[in-house]
Amino acid sequence: MNREDIIAFLGDHALLRGIPDPELRIAAASIEPVSFEDGRSLLVEGDTGTDCYFICRGSVQVSSRNLVGKTLLLAELGPGALVGEIGLLRRERRTATVTAIGDVEALRLDRRSFELLAERSPLFHESLLLTVRIRMIHRLLRKASIWSDIPDAELRGLAEITTVLPMKKGDILVREGDAADRFYMISAGRVEVRASGRRKAQLREGDFFGEIGLLSGTPAEATATAAEDGELLVMGKSEFQYILDYYAPVRRQFMEMLRIRAPHLMPRAEGVEAPVVAPEPALPKAKERWVDALLWLGGGFVLLTVLALIVRSDWLSFVTLIVGGFVGPVTFVSYIRGHQLLGFSSLRLGLIFLSSAVVAVPLAWYLEHVSLFGAGQGDFTHFRVPLTVSVIEEGAKLLVCLALLRTKQMRFLMDAVVFGAAAGMGFAAIESVIYGWSHLGEASSAGMLSVLWIRALLSPFGHGTWTAIAAAGIWIASARASGTGAGARLRMRPWIAVLLLAAVVALHALWDLRFAGGLAKVGMMAAVGGAGIGLLYWLIRTGRREEYRAFAALNPYVQESVRHVDAVGEAPGELRCDGCGTVSPRETRYCARCGRALRAKD
Repeated sequence: MNREDIIAFLGDHALLRGIPDPELRIAAASIEPVSFEDGRSLLVEGDTGTDCYFICRGSVQVSSRNLVGKTLLLAELGPGALVGEIGLLRRERRTATVTAIGDVEALRLDRRSFELLAERSPLFHESLLLTVRIRMIHRLLRKASIWSDIPDAELRGLAEITTVLPMKKGDILVREGDAADRFYMISAGRVEVRASGRRKAQLREGDFFGEIGLLSGTPAEATATAAEDGELLVMGKSEFQYILDYYAPVRRQFMEMLRIRAPHLMPRAEGVEAPVVAPEPALPKAKERWVDALLWLGGGFVLLTVLALIVRSDWLSFVTLIVGGFVGPVTFVSYIRGHQLLGFSSLRLGLIFLSSAVVAVPLAWYLEHVSLFGAGQGDFTHFRVPLTVSVIEEGAKLLVCLALLRTKQMRFLMDAVVFGAAAGMGFAAIESVIYGWSHLGEASSAGMLSVLWIRALLSPFGHGTWTAIAAAGIWIASARASGTGAGARLRMRPWIAVLLLAAVVALHALWDLRFAGGLAKVGMMAAVGGAGIGLLYWLIRTGRREEYRAFAALNPYVQESVRHVDAVGEAPGELRCDGCGTVSPRETRYCARCGRALRAKD
């Protein structure tokens, strides 16, 4: 484009009509025509804003990355559109990336020419202010993924009825006991939430508050105070209720959030609102991390076994003993954890595993010695003896498991299954090492190795399975009694918890029961192992459905029609919640355990 074409384009633009020709020529003197190939970036999110562009020919894609690093499509703009003006007006870094769709011709305005046009045309300046406000709110709403299921065109309408409210450190935004009349979203800064003088949470960008009172019709149960300077997006009660009535998936998200944050108010909210039924989720494949554990530990155990038989070294036999004792239990826990969508860190799981090994084994040994073996009552052919051992050992493992867990954090049935498996297998690992050591002490390396191999192969049918089932039983009982957590939605009767605990004690006792004939013993172990695995499989299936249902309700899948993703790409891996430590999949936006907004780590 030559200079006259640039002046003609500016003069015909709806926002610039009325500017005298001499002033258009002054502005046009510093305006540069530029062209971009398909996929080329005009603006890059995070860069310093020094210029903006009028699109003359072609189209551009405006995108931004949300808190978890996912690229969101904000808009597709064609000829006549102005992009990059937000950075110039607000004098801040770019808030979005603008990419060419096909070949694009544009006019580049530096800060001087942009400010000259804004100064000479009141219509241009006022329109820019309105456009920037709507675009900024729309971008913030798109990044606040609680609205992700709303079509983009309608989300722009929502932006027009949303107010931006600056907050100063120390401002009381919501006071405990006040009537709920507004919904707040944090676009910048931090907000501290306290109830009865105790801090409940510290919310950051992407989090929201005020929805509990709006959903349940009750006064605010906590005080929200600005912990630092920032900015809020505020929506009125009627607008908030209209959105929930019109968009069932959004309503489902908020009801799930209420179930997390204030489960005691669910009956009141469901009494006002029509019941919200989430669709039955399609369960994805479990993670196969247990294969890595099996290959590394199992392969190492095979290698050490061969070397121990050849070299016959005491220290090598000891290393083989440790690895052989842990290979089965660690692989089993990895397998169970792979079926969990929303788990805790491996460090916390390892702590339960080791604590059970260090605490539960000595405790069980002491109680068994006092009640049975020290009194000369160690005949396992009598059912009373293995029954007593079963009660003692399962009780010791569950005590360790429950001592390291806070009930409020065990929101899902799969939490109990995984933690129970870890506690049970920690016990099994040390028990295997003790049995192997007894054979090693008798100068029988081959005997030690055979014991370790047998126990490694049988470990999935023993302690890990039993304690996982027992922990699930306790969880079901506590969830039903308190009415809290996602477990309150599982339509399980209290007697199921009792049956699970009784089944575990019986299975453990029958496994230890001795028979006169070896064939009878093998048959009993096969029956006990099959029954235990069957129960565990049912619990895992039930727990996974419950977990995925909660996850899907809070994080509905949204297909972004982004044509070009920036060079950085989507961040890989999993997300860890700053509030409760839950590890969630990459596609998560809100933690399904505590409701906090998630963030990708830099």
